[in-house]
Amino acid sequence: MSCSGPGRDPRDDERLAALLAAWPADLPLTLECRDPSWAVDEVFELLRGAGAAWCATDLDEDPEPPTLRLTASWLYIRLRREAYAEADLEAWAERLVPFLDAGRDAYVVFRHDEDGTSPLRALRLAELVAAKRTATPQ
Repeated sequence: MSCSGPGRDPRDDERLAALLAAWPADLPLTLECRDPSWAVDEVFELLRGAGAAWCATDLDEDPEPPTLRLTASWLYIRLRREAYAEADLEAWAERLVPFLDAGRDAYVVFRHDEDGTSPLRALRLAELVAAKRTATPQ
């Protein structure tokens, strides 16, 4: 479900509860809501109760990377900034490693682009994560 359309819909607990009640339990669900009214403990608890993931979205207009909130057995992250320097990718790798080391899956999606740099960034992030996990005793 996306709450990130042109109007960036404000929080609607009834709508969310109806979706979670109707969603098949065996089908993974990730919720992306960019309106800040959704980023509250009550919503996170509803998602945890349904086993649905909160999507952390990293945007150019945000001064800091988003908080990672584990509301499902996996993480879902959208990296949507125009560019990511090596230091940015290293910081993301550092953030991901504890979740991966705890046995969680992480789905990280880079923004689409016209020149093919996003797949290269994804490969570099995977390399950095693997290197950090190898360097850290498990």
